[in-house]
Amino acid sequence: MINSEWIYAVDEKNFSPKVVEMSKVVPVVVDFWAPWCQPCKLLKPMLESAIQNLNGQVMLAEINTDENPNLASSFKVEGIPAVFALKDGLVVNRFQGLLTEEQLQEFLATLLPTDVDKHLSEAVELKKTDPVAAEAAARVLFKENPKHEKVRLALAKMLAGKGDEQSEVPSLLEPFGSDGDTGKEVQKIMAEIKIYQVTKPLPKEDDILKQIELNPKDGLPYYQLGCLKAASGNYEEALKLLIQAGENDMNLAKNLVREAMVSIFHLVGVGSPLANQYRSKLSSLLY
Repeated sequence: MINSEWIYAVDEKNFSPKVVEMSKVVPVVVDFWAPWCQPCKLLKPMLESAIQNLNGQVMLAEINTDENPNLASSFKVEGIPAVFALKDGLVVNRFQGLLTEEQLQEFLATLLPTDVDKHLSEAVELKKTDPVAAEAAARVLFKENPKHEKVRLALAKMLAGKGDEQSEVPSLLEPFGSDGDTGKEVQKIMAEIKIYQVTKPLPKEDDILKQIELNPKDGLPYYQLGCLKAASGNYEEALKLLIQAGENDMNLAKNLVREAMVSIFHLVGVGSPLANQYRSKLSSLLY
């Protein structure tokens, strides 16, 4: 194996971070091989050289099937060499056996970012310094590529926290389902919109704090402050305040508090430790 940060051996222990999670950042090619396999010995140097020439645009994960039969089984490998290409955690292409160098280059070319991908990455990066220009760039990309899923999703994210322009988001998200990582992103975007819509008519934080000081047993100001904290990204503090609101007012707990907390769970990740902790607290409060 070539000594390279872009080419590495994978086993069951590091498969998830080195293949599945890595493929969400950069495409990963998985090569199933074995020491006794002659075609593997011919393909391996070709594949390693091609990956090396891509300078980190694609990673190569090499899996010894003799040492990792469960991984081979999970990919339903019936013969080797067997090569799979993953992007965003999903297999997008594959081949079995030997390819010519030209065929191998064509296979790898399908994994490289397109001009649209490059422009979209630039727009997303631009959002950090110039949100207005970033949105304008994303809108141009969407107009030219209305069926490009990543473009639709990126534009929806940019509009999620913006007043009247939020009305465009549901139509942008319409083609997406609720499954997988994309589904999680869709739910996160819709949760962000919901929090924004709840907080838009609320009093300012100072006024809410005065209400808490005047009547600390009232649940409503705790709920309002919790929503404001969620809108600013202070999710743990928001959840604490919402639980307090529910403890003060069970009617709030059953409706508004529960809805706000569910939205925050989507924002922090429904399976995250924070979501699990406060899901348990909410369950105890309600039941």
